[in-house]
Amino acid sequence: MSAIFGFNKLDRKYIKAMHQSVLHRGSVLHVESLNGMHFGVAVSEGSSDLSTGLAINNDTMLAVAGNVNDSNFIIQSPENILARFKQIGISFLDELNGSFVISIQHQNETYVVRDQTGLRTLCFSNQSDRFSFCVESKGLYELPGFERRINTESIFQYFSYSFVPLQNTMMKDVFEMPAGTYIHFNDSNPSPVYHRYFKSEILLKHHEDDLQYWKRRIKEELDQEITSKLSNHKNVGVFLSGGLDSSIIAARVSKLSENRPHTFSIHFGKKYPNEIDFARLVANRYKTIHHEVEVKPKSFIPKIWEAVNYLDDPIGDPITIPNFELAKYASDKVSAIFNGEGGDPCFGGPKNIPMLLNQWYGVDRPKNHMEKAYLNSYKRGYTHLHQLLAPELLETFNEEQHLESILTPFFKLENVSYLDKLMLINMRLKGAHLILPKVERMLGANGFFPNSPLFAKNLVVSSMEMPSKFKLNAGVEKYILKQAFMEDVPIEIINRPKSGMRVPVRYWFQGEMKKYVKHLFDPKEVKKAGIFNHQKIKELLSYNTETGFKRHGLLIWMMMTLEIWRQIFIEKKH
Repeated sequence: MSAIFGFNKLDRKYIKAMHQSVLHRGSVLHVESLNGMHFGVAVSEGSSDLSTGLAINNDTMLAVAGNVNDSNFIIQSPENILARFKQIGISFLDELNGSFVISIQHQNETYVVRDQTGLRTLCFSNQSDRFSFCVESKGLYELPGFERRINTESIFQYFSYSFVPLQNTMMKDVFEMPAGTYIHFNDSNPSPVYHRYFKSEILLKHHEDDLQYWKRRIKEELDQEITSKLSNHKNVGVFLSGGLDSSIIAARVSKLSENRPHTFSIHFGKKYPNEIDFARLVANRYKTIHHEVEVKPKSFIPKIWEAVNYLDDPIGDPITIPNFELAKYASDKVSAIFNGEGGDPCFGGPKNIPMLLNQWYGVDRPKNHMEKAYLNSYKRGYTHLHQLLAPELLETFNEEQHLESILTPFFKLENVSYLDKLMLINMRLKGAHLILPKVERMLGANGFFPNSPLFAKNLVVSSMEMPSKFKLNAGVEKYILKQAFMEDVPIEIINRPKSGMRVPVRYWFQGEMKKYVKHLFDPKEVKKAGIFNHQKIKELLSYNTETGFKRHGLLIWMMMTLEIWRQIFIEKKH
């Protein structure tokens, strides 16, 4: 794992404070300075992030964290990347593949870049007229004079989406780079300006309409992605849920790896639903070194504050903490982890069909009806905002401005099918600001960089270029993946419906975690924070079904994660 960070208008010595905040991502620090800008790069001993480093050449300084490939999948060094920038300027980004974040100081100009699909994350701030950036936002909090304040707009977004989408974070004046963008500023124009260099929405449909062509193309591109990552490791693992996407990755890693891979599956005890039997079908077929890890509240409650600290910005998906536990278990067994993230958002997974039916047959067409339908489809806290949140906070809430405006630009795209609009939303919002940051930070805390080959640039391009019928066909979701990997994955997995990882939070908060959350939501703390309606918290924790609440466990988990984040990063409690 690795990190980059930097700032201007401060003494270079503060690089060490930023480094300490992300020490888990790399203990070996390198620093360079140019024209008042200071860049730091941290890398772990034996890191597989082969492009990571600093390069400086007269009037230009460049820092990279990650793996940067060219179109032939040849790893590029920082020196080569810098040389190409000096040859053709910022348009060199169009030539790159891989998972990376890059910062460039050229004369008096600064560029900060996030890779095309968001495999790596990068945050920045321009607070007090000082520009700073870091792979995790917590690094920015360590700079002198930084004022820690919650961004109230992000609270509404968090409870509606279960994460904070696009550039906002939960901290005021801290922003997360959207995927496929760079920001640019100079001395004469010190406010950072966004530029999107990877515009998947303008990709034209390919002329090829043959299923065999697309099966072959997807399979070749996926194998190329996996092979390029395998070359740096002897012992690799796959997070195997038993679903289609992780099963495909486990199958292809098994066939392409020189050594038997490890597979890791989570379950929550015999009395709760699980997918272990499906995971075993894949593990047994490929004779992987299979591990089944039981995750219980009594094991992770003592570490939950640590995990939220590593999470950096609150994410309300209950699978985050089990992923943290699974990564910790795997950390002394393998040097790299593959996962199946990307199949749903990139290839027509669940929730598209309900949205399509709403579009085709919906009767009620109020203003922004598509945006409202999408927010409803998440089934998070969108319909409960006026119950959960404090009345004083709700006085500032504007649904169109704070929630719907995020989605409107996608729905207004021209010459893009409705299905592809939904997929663009899922890739650019859920993918780049929920799925990929979640796995990056939970695995990064345990020394891994997650490999998510289904989210690679080439696979995303192929998905957008292929006819829509190969993603959703006669009601069959992820049709192309099922067709392309029919021979690799047991038929029971190909034919089963999507179920998702069912974390039994509903039962935990009525049993093993009941005391914990009641203590966490101390009335004095709740009133002081001014976020939640305490009376409604009591109703939620009592599992009173007559109050109109649905999915009590998920709502409590989201509230718990935000409250722990608030106490760690705003109140500075540990």
